Amino acid sequence: MWRGVAENISMRPGRRAKAAEAHVAKSGEIKVPSGTGKAGVLREFSKKFADSNVFISQLQDWLQEKLDQFEEESPPFPPPFQVEDLRQLDYALEGVLFQQLLRMPPPAAGPPSALVESDMYLAVEDFLHICAEGLWETFWNTDDSMPFFVNGPRGSGSKIHSVEKASSRGRVSALPGVALIARNGSGGYVMWDHIAQFVEVKSHVAITNQSGTGYVLTSESLGCALFHGLLMLLARASSDKKSAYRKSIDTAYVLVLDSKCGGVLRLKGDVSKLEMNLDSVYSSAGEWIRKHADIGLSNVDTVWNNLGNPNWGDLGTLQILMAIFHCIEQFKGTPRRSIAELAAEHNGRVQRRKSERRVLEVQENGNDSSHQHHSHRRSHREIVEIEEEEGPDGGKSPEHMKLEPGTILWLEDAHWQRGFQIHEDLGGGRRSVYGATSLDDMGKPLAVYVGAHPSQLEPSWEDMSMWYQVQRQTRVLNIMKQRGISSKYLPQLIASGRLMHPGPCTKKSPGGRCDHPWCGTPVLVTSPVGESLDVVVEREGFFSSEEALRCCHDCLSALRSSGSAGIQHGDINPEHVIRVNGADGEFYYVLVDWGRAVLEDRDSPAIAPRFSSTSALQEGKLCPASDAESLVYLLYFVCGGKTPEFDTMEAALQWRERVWARRAIQQQLGEVSAVLKAFADYVDSLCGTPYPVDYDIWLRRLSRALHHDDPGKKIDYPSTSGRLDYVAESSGTSGASLN
Repeated sequence: MWRGVAENISMRPGRRAKAAEAHVAKSGEIKVPSGTGKAGVLREFSKKFADSNVFISQLQDWLQEKLDQFEEESPPFPPPFQVEDLRQLDYALEGVLFQQLLRMPPPAAGPPSALVESDMYLAVEDFLHICAEGLWETFWNTDDSMPFFVNGPRGSGSKIHSVEKASSRGRVSALPGVALIARNGSGGYVMWDHIAQFVEVKSHVAITNQSGTGYVLTSESLGCALFHGLLMLLARASSDKKSAYRKSIDTAYVLVLDSKCGGVLRLKGDVSKLEMNLDSVYSSAGEWIRKHADIGLSNVDTVWNNLGNPNWGDLGTLQILMAIFHCIEQFKGTPRRSIAELAAEHNGRVQRRKSERRVLEVQENGNDSSHQHHSHRRSHREIVEIEEEEGPDGGKSPEHMKLEPGTILWLEDAHWQRGFQIHEDLGGGRRSVYGATSLDDMGKPLAVYVGAHPSQLEPSWEDMSMWYQVQRQTRVLNIMKQRGISSKYLPQLIASGRLMHPGPCTKKSPGGRCDHPWCGTPVLVTSPVGESLDVVVEREGFFSSEEALRCCHDCLSALRSSGSAGIQHGDINPEHVIRVNGADGEFYYVLVDWGRAVLEDRDSPAIAPRFSSTSALQEGKLCPASDAESLVYLLYFVCGGKTPEFDTMEAALQWRERVWARRAIQQQLGEVSAVLKAFADYVDSLCGTPYPVDYDIWLRRLSRALHHDDPGKKIDYPSTSGRLDYVAESSGTSGASLN
């Protein structure tokens, strides 16, 4: 099959240049007849270089050895593009709508049927067309029609079949791939030097790497890509119309795609160094690949999600867009607007949006809410004093209090005494929190937090954690109550006080303590009661799309309520979000454990390497979007994302930089919900900035997605409010996938 493709596509009938007759002397040196140049020899070499299987067999051992050495930090071939360049392209394409019409069919467990294979080729053709068209209109010309088209070479003959025609005739299996072809006015005849980019399309192009953290191309897929890349270089070098190439004639880009993921091969080299031994073209080609070729190979990343939509803005799609950009540049020259020029407009768009938002808030509220917010926080400074007293045993820390089911606890405050019965341990041995009911209302489940005895606070950091869990959380919840903050998704303060112990008490004052180990132990009682997310995930597995959307919606609702009073949680992780079974039988989520809440600038958040925000790890402080960033890490966890254990803060920061740069978090969330992916993009654009999260926009979007009527990116505000329609901000082109 490939002999027909290479031979017949490389030269148009009727205009085929007379092939050079290369005579090989006994020494192996090529003798070219007079009047025949190097181009003729290259064309003759191309005619014989027609079987990809023979070529792959020449490189099989070498390729397999290279791929076996694959590690993410030191790949066998350097990547064709730097992450920073892809980030610049992401910014440059903000607002560009890539709308694929044909969805990619889901990956097949075995060999795909003819119908699935046909749908896969059509989806790739549509994908390649909209990528090239979007890039052409954005960077080169918005008026002229795109000077490229997409087709696939058939098994024999010089014409190019459209994928649709091949599909209708049942010949998809005969297509070696799909090509982006420059229009040349030659009708249906296409030569290899007209092909700007070739796309390998296979049912499976990659396997899991040795570390199990990603994918790597199979040796067969990589060998086929090298074969077609070399064919393109040979055709361009032997072309009579080298002026058609504006730049980089020695570089070819080949895409390798299946129905799930894909990668980019960049093959660069001077084919004049190829040993033109026409009796052993495959051996010569293999030797050139090993010694003279500059090979760049990207990571194999997900391109399509489970719904068949491209993950616009993710690393896998961005590197494909970058390869297509360079292919267009090879044929059409430098674009009118560069990537750097368009990317530079990103910061201006962010600043303009913030200014517009502030103007709207001033118009609605009659004052500058941002100034009011900071003034409000300054006027409620909190001074915390820890009472330091030695325990009755001279400072030795007694064991933590363990309460058994059925235990009755009595709490006292200055004005009342209340009893509670313990039913179960909710802390799993890690925290002193119990499920209980009030003796006054046995039907309502409550959570009882038991703190450390005041004499234990100094010697043990664990007991200090209990102080945050009980005493400081009590203060934070009291502040919320005083400021009128109430939400279904926030814990409700039921009672707080100190334990009363059985038997006589010898304390000398109402605020004093006696020698009994229970005396003076602080207790906090809240509602509602539920299971923490780490327990839920361990027992039931990762969240479905609806569960993840609900969790995000409820946590954002809690953050919006607390944020209205300038309070940030500061310690969002799976242990601090509980799932509650509502009265209607539906689950909802409550953000609990507010002991490490940040009330003012000098407060320090908790440090959790897996879930803390970047700002918390770097500076020990929160930025306005820090809680939202921690929420994204939480969603990544419940949706199946893998977060390693970190030995140092530096390792945790490096992991964050790597996954945000590669868009691994957005990619994982995109498998569950396009709205969650867009939310992660939005948070990424805010991290480290002084700009607050616009909770209202995202709560409306999440609510619409939960009710299955999300119309897309546009958020329509009631006309009576006088507000403009907003488009939810996201970095890169990711928003375009929310169709």
